[in-house]
Amino acid sequence: MSEGMEAQADAFTPEDFKALRQLARRERPYTMEEMAEVPEGTIVMGEESRELFSFEAPEIGQWRFDVRSIKDAIADRRMSAWMFRLDDVPESFYEHVRTNNGVEPDRLAKITGPDLERPGIMVHWPDGHSTLIDGNHRLVRRGMLGLRGFRFIMVDVKDCAPYMCRPGDEVKLFAKDRPGVQTLHTEIKVEE
Repeated sequence: MSEGMEAQADAFTPEDFKALRQLARRERPYTMEEMAEVPEGTIVMGEESRELFSFEAPEIGQWRFDVRSIKDAIADRRMSAWMFRLDDVPESFYEHVRTNNGVEPDRLAKITGPDLERPGIMVHWPDGHSTLIDGNHRLVRRGMLGLRGFRFIMVDVKDCAPYMCRPGDEVKLFAKDRPGVQTLHTEIKVEE
């Protein structure tokens, strides 16, 4: 967050947890196709799409966050998280997010209704800075519509460690064996 912005503590609502869970289907499409039967079982090819947020700062370098997994950990209460709200987001913060946080102008007009109300996710760093890893488009769209407030979930970066990696190490996030499934090969393609 920018200096001078004061966030107020807020409460998680049942709707907040429901929204985090409902989006899992939309944000983590997974397909699996059986390729061949072999004596040891079935060979399948699966494809999974994840939402990653890339962040870079001179002091800490580049990081990628597996946003969907962070949302799941919050919704399942496996990660400590606190809800906050900003009642008056300064125009300068909207502009900063629009310019620096990967906001795609074509997506903005599509954000309407309940999507405008979903809270973002902010990561708190040890030096006191914070990074909005989810909700950048919603925040900017709200600003475009003259909605000055924004709710967000704050998580500590140390709790995000299982869900973050350096660019090129994404296999650490995704190549996890599922019950009854052994992963033989994983290829990660990151679209920028």
